[in-house]
Amino acid sequence: MKKKVFILLQVLSVVFISSCKEDDRGQYPVDRTPPKKVDNERVLKQFGGGVTIGYDIPDDKDLLYVKATYTLDTGTPMEIKSSLYETQMNIIGFSREGDHQVELRAVDRSQNESEPVYLDIRPLDSPIHAIFQSLSVFSDFGGVQLQWENEEEFDITVMVSKPITAGSELTESVVNFYSKAREGKNNVRGFPSREQEFLFQIQDRWGNTTDVLRDTYLPKYEEECNKARFLRWNGDPDIPYNQYSASWTIENLWNSVYNAGASTGGFHTRTGSDPPATKITFDLGAVYTLSRFKIWHRPTKDWVFTHGNPKKFTLYGSETPAARMEYDNSGNPEHAAFQWKKIGEFDTAKPSGLPVGENSDEDIQVAGVDGIDYTLPIETTVPVRYIRMDVLEMWGGTLDFLHMMEMSFWGEPKTE
Repeated sequence: MKKKVFILLQVLSVVFISSCKEDDRGQYPVDRTPPKKVDNERVLKQFGGGVTIGYDIPDDKDLLYVKATYTLDTGTPMEIKSSLYETQMNIIGFSREGDHQVELRAVDRSQNESEPVYLDIRPLDSPIHAIFQSLSVFSDFGGVQLQWENEEEFDITVMVSKPITAGSELTESVVNFYSKAREGKNNVRGFPSREQEFLFQIQDRWGNTTDVLRDTYLPKYEEECNKARFLRWNGDPDIPYNQYSASWTIENLWNSVYNAGASTGGFHTRTGSDPPATKITFDLGAVYTLSRFKIWHRPTKDWVFTHGNPKKFTLYGSETPAARMEYDNSGNPEHAAFQWKKIGEFDTAKPSGLPVGENSDEDIQVAGVDGIDYTLPIETTVPVRYIRMDVLEMWGGTLDFLHMMEMSFWGEPKTE
């Protein structure tokens, strides 16, 4: 019995000591003397949505940081801290040019705060307003296309909504686009070919918003090209048909199997061909004015955005099986009657921006599951039936072969 009591006391002692050690963590106040005030506060630079301020820190041995507090245009209180090794900080998050006041306090290791000093600032307009002024929207296949300029590569959200009912002031969200690209472009799709009213607004990460663009658009009709009509076609003598094996035929590009595995189910050209097998042709089975297409990479984490998946390529089309591609001395296509017409040039970007061989979950989702989306300029599209794809660069760096799991096309069918 005594032995059991002794063991119990030992356990309680360990728990008590552990609890004390846990409570001892962190910095306890060592005095109640506040530090001296920040001095020589001044505005160093104005910029869109904020300013850079400078100041002299007080001569206090236990100084920890300088704290700035202020209020945004939205009414949101803000607090920014800068270490004792810094003598300037950015005051950010404002929407419109205007007068504001910043409170600065020095804080020591005992969490004592100095008396405040106040600095008047005048930030410039946030970049979201210039971006909004550059925003252009026009009718496109299945909806609308948006384009904007973001010279400062500012983090923004482009918000698209529509009235709940025609003419209503109550709206519902359609889609949000998150971007910091210098030249932004995106599409809103999935709408029938009848007049649609949309609203567009730009927001930054502090909740500041622009004015609203509200207008009516007429989406152009599109449908997914019927893969049941796609055919192998290698009528261009400069592009003989080439396949890696009986398991990697071109018909797999339209069998609606996107993710069978890295070892089968897609199209793969043979290595060591002369000329290199980096060009393919096939027949859509009907004439379409194409609006967009998708490519699925050979899937799984170790295969997307590497090996023979296409990165940079040119797409051509023709209405007639008499299509040919001839080259002049400079290597440029000559576009004469019955020759291939250029649909577009495409250079694929990886969502994560990681180096080749390193893939994020988003990379795998986009390239191996959702498909990489390529949009065609509505003003330059032409009716085509026969497709030619010239791959100029692979993700793996080779130009000896190519492979893909699937391709899908959308457009407006030609009516007889």
